[in-house]
Amino acid sequence: MWKPMLLTLVEDMPTGDNWVYEVKYDGFRCGLEWTERGVKLWSRNGNDFTAQFPEITAWCEENAERVKPHLPLFLDGELVVLDSELKGNFSLIQTRGRMSSKDRIQSVSQKRPATFMAFDLLQLKGKSLENQLLHKRRSQVEELFNEIDNERLNIVKQYDDPQQIWQDVQLHQGEGVVAKNERSKVTSGKRSEQWQKIKNWRTVTGFLTQWNMENEYFDVSVYKGEEMTLLGKLKHGFSDEEKETLKAFVYENGEKINAETWEIPPSVCLEIHCLEAKDRELREPVFYQFRFDLEPNDCTWDRVREGLGQLPESVEISKPDKLLFPKFNKRDFVLYLRDVAPLLLPRLQNKRLTMIRFPDGVDDHSFYQKHLPDYAPDFIQTVPGDEVEEDIVCQDLQTLLWFGNHAAIEYHVPFNRVDSELPDEMVFDLDPPTLKQFPLAVFAAQLIKEMCEHQGYDVYVKTSGKTGLQLHIPLDEELTYDDTREFMEAVAKVLIEKYPDKFTIERLKKNRGNRLYIDYIQHAPGKTIIAPYSPRATKEGTVATPLYWDEVNDSLDPRHYTMDTILKRLNERGCPFWK
Repeated sequence: MWKPMLLTLVEDMPTGDNWVYEVKYDGFRCGLEWTERGVKLWSRNGNDFTAQFPEITAWCEENAERVKPHLPLFLDGELVVLDSELKGNFSLIQTRGRMSSKDRIQSVSQKRPATFMAFDLLQLKGKSLENQLLHKRRSQVEELFNEIDNERLNIVKQYDDPQQIWQDVQLHQGEGVVAKNERSKVTSGKRSEQWQKIKNWRTVTGFLTQWNMENEYFDVSVYKGEEMTLLGKLKHGFSDEEKETLKAFVYENGEKINAETWEIPPSVCLEIHCLEAKDRELREPVFYQFRFDLEPNDCTWDRVREGLGQLPESVEISKPDKLLFPKFNKRDFVLYLRDVAPLLLPRLQNKRLTMIRFPDGVDDHSFYQKHLPDYAPDFIQTVPGDEVEEDIVCQDLQTLLWFGNHAAIEYHVPFNRVDSELPDEMVFDLDPPTLKQFPLAVFAAQLIKEMCEHQGYDVYVKTSGKTGLQLHIPLDEELTYDDTREFMEAVAKVLIEKYPDKFTIERLKKNRGNRLYIDYIQHAPGKTIIAPYSPRATKEGTVATPLYWDEVNDSLDPRHYTMDTILKRLNERGCPFWK
């Protein structure tokens, strides 16, 4: 029976010549046993996970012939449902692990499939590798994964730079980092100092309201508006002295309300490390420190939200309650940007950024910004522009949130990177005259998808955030803007020739009538398109939202995709552009 090598929890990341670093994914530790008879998935406690994850075994069956020369093999890794390349969704993998209905498992496995993230190889061609040094095992893992398509099976990326992995994990809000000594061997079933884990803690603030003297758990609460609400329960992390001091405080100031429970008057404020705080529960809470400088009224749900957001120290939300949209204040907006940053930032990086800022909200005046203001901090990067002033590039989280705090609502980018004059994608902008004619955009998108796929292109679709749809076509080949314009114009003219009463390439709105405008002219040097997941300056707070193609139908309404619905959507379906 497989017994995994266990990690030691530490506060600080070890450094030195022999240390390498991996993302700690939030999922189930899992052993993948692959023989000619098939695949088995084993939990760390020896339970058979195989039936819970049919998408993993199905993928292995499809690729069995390619892997056959390497069998039998045994991989050590993590079963995860990925929100992004560096973050697993623990609640979804936990729910999957509890499922027993085959039909339900099959449905969920198609909608939000799991991935096996391998980080070690314990057996290859039937030979144990456990006595080999980690760096030798790692080279064999990489060699194995070079021969198979990484879809349901993937390899955990390894870093040499501890600062870089910590920066990446914080951006994606991953669970943490695993540091491994390259010269370590496998010590099955034992906790080893050679493998260390460092948690990416969120820090939240609350006050004590109850204590259970039987199990020694404290209730921690916060204010949500005028109401006091439970944040979660806390037991671990106190020193013996701190625990005794708290007990003495409860006996002196609290009120015993039943045989086990004491009620504590709101007064003791404290900071807690945790991985999550939702639904009146704290995940893996650990006491961090008392906050004698705070009053209970300072411990609010909004403050918890900011703590969960792990905002960079260089960014502070000024005037957080100021309304930028009728139903979203600046705090809501900045925290939205923080949540989608792992998906939005890759679309902004290394591209000249044009923002539209609304200092007093979307109902007031606005202005475009592409050059760096005099008062900007040093960490914001620029590249030479066509004029005397430098053009802004948004390379990191602190830059994105700094501009978000300065009410940059919309984020527009060109079709080429700063280091190339060639486009890296083609984008059709499908613009109906009004929302009433939005079904025309759906029809055009389906037709263009079919035509482009026939030419070997992958086609991704998103709402524009207003009344239209936009089709993104990644370019792996080197095409000039003239090449792409020729192709896009040909596609548009085929549609117009077949449906002249529905589509047009007429630029003047007054001459379009009720026809949809197929905009390919905008795909040109210096022109821009709204970035995926960028908000738009609408009263509803709509978002330019990537869609799955099964959603592009007559019931599609772009007004449904707003800053307060995107996160729930991403949790349920993931991101179609990232996959």
